[in-house]
Amino acid sequence: MALLPTSAVLFMLMICQQGSTNLVIYPHANGPPASNHFTIFLSQGGNKHKSFTYISTSDHRTHDASSVKPHRSVSWTSFAFTGSPVTVEVHTQSDFHNCLVRPMSYGFHCRRTGPKVAQFTVQHNTRMMSVEFDNDQTNNHKDITNKLVVFADPPETNIPSKHDASVLFYDVGLHNLNGQKLLDSHIKEVYLAPGAFVQGGFRTSGGSVKIRGRGIMSGTIYKFHDKRFLWGMINLDKGSHHVVEGITLVDSPQFFYRGLSDNNVVRNLKTLAPWTYNSDGVGIGHDGLVEDSFFMANDDSIKVYTDNMVVRRCVVWQAQNGAVFQTGWWTGRDMQKVRISDIDVIHTDWCTFKGDNCHISDNDAVLDQAGDTKHFKTTDISFENIRIEGSCPRIINFKMHPGATGTVSNVRFTNWDVESQPTHDSLHNEIAGSSSGGQVTNWHFTNFKIGGHCVHNPTSEDFKIDPHTTSDIHFTCH
Repeated sequence: MALLPTSAVLFMLMICQQGSTNLVIYPHANGPPASNHFTIFLSQGGNKHKSFTYISTSDHRTHDASSVKPHRSVSWTSFAFTGSPVTVEVHTQSDFHNCLVRPMSYGFHCRRTGPKVAQFTVQHNTRMMSVEFDNDQTNNHKDITNKLVVFADPPETNIPSKHDASVLFYDVGLHNLNGQKLLDSHIKEVYLAPGAFVQGGFRTSGGSVKIRGRGIMSGTIYKFHDKRFLWGMINLDKGSHHVVEGITLVDSPQFFYRGLSDNNVVRNLKTLAPWTYNSDGVGIGHDGLVEDSFFMANDDSIKVYTDNMVVRRCVVWQAQNGAVFQTGWWTGRDMQKVRISDIDVIHTDWCTFKGDNCHISDNDAVLDQAGDTKHFKTTDISFENIRIEGSCPRIINFKMHPGATGTVSNVRFTNWDVESQPTHDSLHNEIAGSSSGGQVTNWHFTNFKIGGHCVHNPTSEDFKIDPHTTSDIHFTCH
């Protein structure tokens, strides 16, 4: 049922746009609970408005996997604006001394303005922010128990007609799809209006489809690995030239997004509350584009698998499992011309709950090669302007399977900035080919910084590079 009639919803959407302000407060549906940890108000030009704050909790997933910790939550709110900056005011359940907005590259400064109240200013839209407090602060021993994420969207354009027969239009309200809906060939667009809360997912049968809006898709009511879903909440493996834009995916039963068909676009997508493993972020096909998106994933956030793939201006919160950039798992990796740039990794939580002597799997690193990939023909890969905040246990873990053949060449790491990397007896940055003839060659690290120091001597920064299966691995500082 819709919370409000359409006329009232339109009034809510427009009321903040009158006068000199251009702030859009989204409506919400009856049913999904409001956060009991945070209350958020927004203001632009002096008028303050409450922004509904959703919450997802981990307790219902604790029976799915032993790694799921109880009594965790993710709260989030979204809004849109143009013009002058927006002030975000956060009211917390318990008091704090200091607060922080990540990514740090945004330059948004959080401050305590009173008991249990924080404020920060958002100067631009298309911003995806974690707001953190020192009374619930992460380190290598402790998770942020109650996470808060704020999304500042660009305003919507070209909203489709709900009377168009080629559009599935989900208006403000709660919608249960009873699993993953197969989109017939006559469907050209799925639109989730602001305030739509859709329980389920979508799968293409072919053609070209847009799935967009400012609504939310949730998998909370479904079992882990629910057989009504094929791989992910959104599966666009069939067809081509699909677009997913603007929506938020929460608590997926498996992958969040999988679209291995060609020429797909993912833009302004947000994934949240990945309580179980296999909650991968995005896997996209040849000539795919991923931009301006937020991935909180509990498996590989970004699958680096296909030719001519472009990923840019994304924020990643890597949970306890998986890689930020994963090149492995498939039998072969025939891939060229990949461009990944301007990525903020705000957390790498592999050592959370594991104490000082952290042992993590071969699947856990910023750039990782895992699984039984045995055939490589990979070249011309660029990672540029990558920022990794906090303490990162392992940056590079690229080791071929012992039986692998082929070459991974011409890989460039330019302008990386890792805040810190602790020293572990068992964790190192490793690069190796294979004893069966697999070679890693012509890798260039330019202005690759760890703890503020540019790496020019890899052995001094805990790099283990196999001299027998690699060649021409260069580190340069300008």
